[in-house]
Amino acid sequence: MTRDVGDRIPIRYEARDPDGALTAATVAVAVTEPDGTLVSPAPTVTPSSTGIYDAAFTTDSAGAWRWTWTASGAVVDVAHGYVEVVSADPLSYATLPGLKARLDLSTATDDDRLTEALSSASREIEAWCERQFNKTTTASARVYRPRNRCLAAVDDFHTTTDLVVAVDSGGDGTYEQTWSAADYQLEPLNGIVSGQSGWPYRRITAMNRWFPTCSKRPSVQVTARWGWTAVPPPVKEACLIMAAEVFKLADAPFGVAGFGEFGAVRVRMNTRAQTLLAPYRLHPMLVA
Repeated sequence: MTRDVGDRIPIRYEARDPDGALTAATVAVAVTEPDGTLVSPAPTVTPSSTGIYDAAFTTDSAGAWRWTWTASGAVVDVAHGYVEVVSADPLSYATLPGLKARLDLSTATDDDRLTEALSSASREIEAWCERQFNKTTTASARVYRPRNRCLAAVDDFHTTTDLVVAVDSGGDGTYEQTWSAADYQLEPLNGIVSGQSGWPYRRITAMNRWFPTCSKRPSVQVTARWGWTAVPPPVKEACLIMAAEVFKLADAPFGVAGFGEFGAVRVRMNTRAQTLLAPYRLHPMLVA
């Protein structure tokens, strides 16, 4: 069984004498991260009853996490264990209860397939729109090449909290010059696009300064909380439409043989999904 990054992993050791009876002993545990680093301090070992010892640790990276129990005293023993940790699946843009209601399903029999259909549809939406609609709650830094001296196009970010705009004026990869809020303007103005509010910031216009444009290196660094405040309702609806189609086709004659092999129904195959997602596509196709 695998666990997700960020999960807290409970582990247990049973100290038994040669006859198999649970016996009190002196017990310790060492946990090794996937990169070979020992977790420090070591997890606290708690006796839950005679001969039974519990501990727990929290994972923060993907890979095989291993642990070694050592017992001494009345029982002398060494025992090993491990768990495979994977990155958690990205956010789906519609919920499992919402999809089950759409399909008029009330049991949990197909929950795994439905969840996979939602994830597959969400990833196809991201590929079609060339953006993500999830939300981060902590800031991280990303670098960009400005389009010109006045404008830098960046990834979506949903708040000015923890926002830092810095530039590399020397072209050495060091973003030593931090701009004040008076030095730039965030767009879209007021978070409104085509009369609809709630849009994230996407562009930064220089006001009292210029973006460096001569360096071969990306000259702008933005630290922000990336993503959207909330998934737009049309995106949720498109996700439900596509996930429902994936689920139904899996059982249809000559339909989808499996999510992993064929993926989701494509946006280009569903005109309703295209219509819903059109305002959110970064680079819409032009037709003559």
